[in-house]
Amino acid sequence: MNYTIFTDSSSGLPLQITKNYDFKIIPLTCIIDGEETQIRCDDETFLKDFYQKLRLKADMSTACINEQTFYDYFKQELNCGNDIIYIGLSSGLSATIDNAKKVSALLEKEFPKRKVYIVDSLNACLGEGLLVYTACIKKSEGLSAQEVYDHLLNVCLNANSLFTVKTLAYLAKGGRISKASMLIGTVVDIKPVMHVNRYGKLVASKKVIGRKRSVMAIAEDFCKMVKRSEEQTIFIGHGDCIEDAELLATLISKKVKVKEFVFNYIDPVIAIHSGPDTLAVFGYGLSRAESEENVEAC
Repeated sequence: MNYTIFTDSSSGLPLQITKNYDFKIIPLTCIIDGEETQIRCDDETFLKDFYQKLRLKADMSTACINEQTFYDYFKQELNCGNDIIYIGLSSGLSATIDNAKKVSALLEKEFPKRKVYIVDSLNACLGEGLLVYTACIKKSEGLSAQEVYDHLLNVCLNANSLFTVKTLAYLAKGGRISKASMLIGTVVDIKPVMHVNRYGKLVASKKVIGRKRSVMAIAEDFCKMVKRSEEQTIFIGHGDCIEDAELLATLISKKVKVKEFVFNYIDPVIAIHSGPDTLAVFGYGLSRAESEENVEAC
């Protein structure tokens, strides 16, 4: 049975991936100074322009993909006789995945011979993209839609993400930390190390002093959680700070062998809330559920 892999633009996959694999991207929307713009994470010109405006403190917000948009994209594909696998931005960060689920239930009644599989990535940007990349590889290996879907559910919580930010101002603006914490943290140059937990929410793991130490911390923590790194592609996302991204790759390579690194900008949906110079790394390793249970038990 033929099937099509869909994702949204928050998966953040660069042109080198989108041009080589067969999947479709539904764009999320960012509103910049009152103007709606569809997000393209495989368009470097768009991303450079976005980050320039972000640094200049343009008024920015984001909008999830609505039900009508999903309906239009999915129905067109079902009309072609294809099943669908949609891999979406974490339900812990956006209502996008809930809208996709509502539409899939409706369309499966309209197209009883077709299947629409919805995968909540429980992740963000290239963490979501990691699952999309995996799905594309599995499809190229000949796996059916059901087999790919089952595999994604199996490995979803093994897709790990670690983030750090350069400034606390954007986290405070988005309500993720208090303004008092931002002021104190700014004075002593605190940099949080964050991860996406088993519920798909971005939470702080630890705090360190200084940018360089925060980059070193996410490299060290990532190397503790990654498994079989020599067999996988590690994604590194950056908020318009490619030098820091390359430093992170170097630090990781000193500790573990990596098959390859792929770099891209942090997608605008996350960047609006984390700020420029956000840095993140994504790869398969320890289960988020198991590692968090161990921490809670200590």
